[in-house]
Amino acid sequence: MSQEHKLYHNLISLPTDRRPTDVVAERHELVLLFDATKANPNGDPDTGNMPRLQPDTLKGLVTDVCLKRKIRNIFSLYRPDGTLQDGGPPAAIGSEFAGYEIFIRENAVLRELMEAPRIEEQAKSIFVGELKQDPRSWDAKKRARTGRSRGGAASVPPPEDAPEEAQEASPADEFKKRAYRDALCRSFFDLRAFGGVISTDGPLKGSFYGQIRGPVQFSFAESLDRVLQLDATITRCCVASEKEKKETDSAGAEETGHRTMGRKHVVNYGLYRANVYFSPAFALRTGFTYYDLDNLLFAITHMFTDDAAAGRAGMRVVGLIDFQHATALGNEHAHKLFDLVRISRTSESREREFPSSLCDYEGTAPDGVVRHVSENGQSKSLVVARKLVWEIPECSRTGGTT
Repeated sequence: MSQEHKLYHNLISLPTDRRPTDVVAERHELVLLFDATKANPNGDPDTGNMPRLQPDTLKGLVTDVCLKRKIRNIFSLYRPDGTLQDGGPPAAIGSEFAGYEIFIRENAVLRELMEAPRIEEQAKSIFVGELKQDPRSWDAKKRARTGRSRGGAASVPPPEDAPEEAQEASPADEFKKRAYRDALCRSFFDLRAFGGVISTDGPLKGSFYGQIRGPVQFSFAESLDRVLQLDATITRCCVASEKEKKETDSAGAEETGHRTMGRKHVVNYGLYRANVYFSPAFALRTGFTYYDLDNLLFAITHMFTDDAAAGRAGMRVVGLIDFQHATALGNEHAHKLFDLVRISRTSESREREFPSSLCDYEGTAPDGVVRHVSENGQSKSLVVARKLVWEIPECSRTGGTT
């Protein structure tokens, strides 16, 4: 991002000496809570799309891939300021909406995305302008490996279509691959945030730079209690073809079962919890900025807004706590911060095996300075917690951790 941008959502605490376009330099940990009512949060294709379960505890599961897909879908539909995408060409480099394309999307041909002319143009600009390489070396072909015969004469070089291992990379080849990596990260938000393996084909084939590790990582989400699965058979009142109609009329729809369409699987109610980790070390590699972090948190709070479907209509984010450290390494262990978010069943609901709504829970979470140190008689904040979303009923007493 070449020009200054403003934070649209102000969901982060921007350090006084930082700008929105600066790379995030502090560690973050987040606790994400969402619930599902008469919904299938994440179907398992190996079990006929039934909700995923932990086999030994029968608690519900939602994969990290599923959660990241919700974030990708938000930026596929909306710009960073929350306005609708117009379906036009990608925003110009340097504009406030640039860099929010989605790389892993339905029916995408990844090699075509990587080799798009605009990506090559941006990579070449990075190659020359930032990596200080000779523009003439951009198109330098790999040199054939040559040896010497016993008589000292040079051996015949292999043809240009020789296998890759028979050729030697030009000195600028690594810089070219790095430029491509940086161009892709700047253009595609999901690569910049979550990373990806893009070394299987295209300009980064076989390269270390094609294995991008993103700064944002989600854990699996797990329900706090066992979930009750509901199974419903659905039928249709019409037929798909004239042949099927004749078969139905001859035997009767109730006997043949031709009008049966399938089954729906949902959980009656489940409160799910996931942890989110943010590494500034990997943010430096992909160029993930405070502007990106603010937009990411906005996307998380709206991750189910346009995700509603017949089997997934009752889902919402009910809790999002951001723990912001003062340093890149962090000022407290993540598990100790996660333990500060305490949620438990209410005393009245413990008599029932399965919870039925959010009212069956109560909990507490910190909001403000969590860790501090005194320097020269003044208190310096080391870890600050912020309740970005919190709809859990407050505890009437000290509850256990979940």
